[in-house]
Amino acid sequence: MLKTELQPSEIFKRREELGLKNSVSMLTNIIEIGKIVEKRKEAIKYLSLISNSSTNLLDQCFETIENVLISDDVIEIKCEAAKALGKIGSEKGLKPLKWILEQGPCDIEVKIASLKSIQKIRFEEPEIKLFIKELDNEFNSVKEFISIQLLSLNPEILISKLLDALKDKKISNQFKLELIKLIGYELSSINISFEDKSYLKVKYPEILMDLSKNKILLLEVITQILREEDSDLMISAVSILKILGHEIEEDIIKLLLLDDFIVKKNAIVLCGQLKLKEAVDLLITNLDNIYNEVSIASIEALGEIGDLAAIPELLNVLDIEDVSFEYSDLDMRFYILDAIKNIYSNNKNASYEHLYNSLGKDNNTIRESVAFILGEIGKEEFVKPLCKLLGIKNLDVRKNTIIALGKIGNMEPLDPLLNILNDDKSYWLIKKVAIDAIYNIFQTNWYRMKDDEIRRELNRDIAIMNEHLGNEENENFKVKLSLIKVLETFGGEHALGALMKRVNDFHRVVRIHASNAIKRIEERLELENS
Repeated sequence: MLKTELQPSEIFKRREELGLKNSVSMLTNIIEIGKIVEKRKEAIKYLSLISNSSTNLLDQCFETIENVLISDDVIEIKCEAAKALGKIGSEKGLKPLKWILEQGPCDIEVKIASLKSIQKIRFEEPEIKLFIKELDNEFNSVKEFISIQLLSLNPEILISKLLDALKDKKISNQFKLELIKLIGYELSSINISFEDKSYLKVKYPEILMDLSKNKILLLEVITQILREEDSDLMISAVSILKILGHEIEEDIIKLLLLDDFIVKKNAIVLCGQLKLKEAVDLLITNLDNIYNEVSIASIEALGEIGDLAAIPELLNVLDIEDVSFEYSDLDMRFYILDAIKNIYSNNKNASYEHLYNSLGKDNNTIRESVAFILGEIGKEEFVKPLCKLLGIKNLDVRKNTIIALGKIGNMEPLDPLLNILNDDKSYWLIKKVAIDAIYNIFQTNWYRMKDDEIRRELNRDIAIMNEHLGNEENENFKVKLSLIKVLETFGGEHALGALMKRVNDFHRVVRIHASNAIKRIEERLELENS
């Protein structure tokens, strides 16, 4: 009676004293009729440890554990049984473990425990195929475990098996996605440089042959499932295609001629990622595609490729009179601006003649767009052509021009920007933008205050803004706030008088900001005096 109340660990320790057969019976009894889950789990663990003592015991222990795995309702018990079969290590355990995986929806813990045990017992072609099939699992933890195990294989074997799985026309897009990700990850881990395939040629020639043989399949799958928001997929897809190199480029470019909107769009994205200059002409023809996504993808691809030949064509898209008529998606304009900026970023010594010429066109849309681009690139040589635009009446052109001058940070435009502030006819928004640009120019040049001439110029400009804030009580409150920001940061004792006037301003936000600015200036003066 006492013996049946022994804990599983005690039974295992005293197995010689109790007798192996009797110990097995006692542990089996706990497993089959026990009520305490932890005690049953412990009994399964020790039963698997005793099982190797003799052939007869192995069969009996295996049968007990197999029955538990298949028929028990408690998840923890099923997991322990799956682990136990892995510890026993008999190939007989493969059948019940695989059976569990085939039974439709399966608890994630049981699935992982079963897969781990299968891998321990044997990991040959049938098991490798099973693991690859499980890449289509809905649980990320399962897919992560599967991927780790598969990546432990010889790379040539793994790539070959993954490509074989990819050939099945019936598999889901999600499964294809996981296969492409794993192929790309394996390639990136074994190839030091995608620009040089010499290492792969010497170390893994079969991989190159396999990829080349299946290049059309790979391109077909990638262009069907590619999603820009899935960065891991994008990296893997590009890794594969870079390994294939020139032999795949022509095939990618041919896809730009297809009517299939999804494939075409993804092929365009790949042209950009791979920087295929040979695709530039076809990308340009797709700038006005009926599908907005295709047009935007073409714009972005041209920016990534960085060919200066695309600049005039992109500018021509902007050269329209009625923006609302031409664009159903106004964001496309910003894609064009970003693409042009990227092209110039990839060509540091390029001529900006195309942009300068566009500033002279009688089209406000293109003027404001080019002003924005010049501000983003930020070269000081742009200051003179931009200053010429300050006299244009169009609000958007002036606004973008002023912002661009602020970004560049050269001091030359300070006088014309201050003239905007003092011009009674200037719209409040243009005044505010001008003050913000002055603030940026001050920040860029404040370190030069040691130069007497520059110090006098900056102090004079501060005095002009100080006077405007103090005297123009009816100025728009947003202009006042921008002026307060400049004086708070760069003003000294002389700014306090104008700020004191704004402490009594009719606008509450102005009063608060003026009070805070006074405190900050006084603290700075106190610190300087001490």
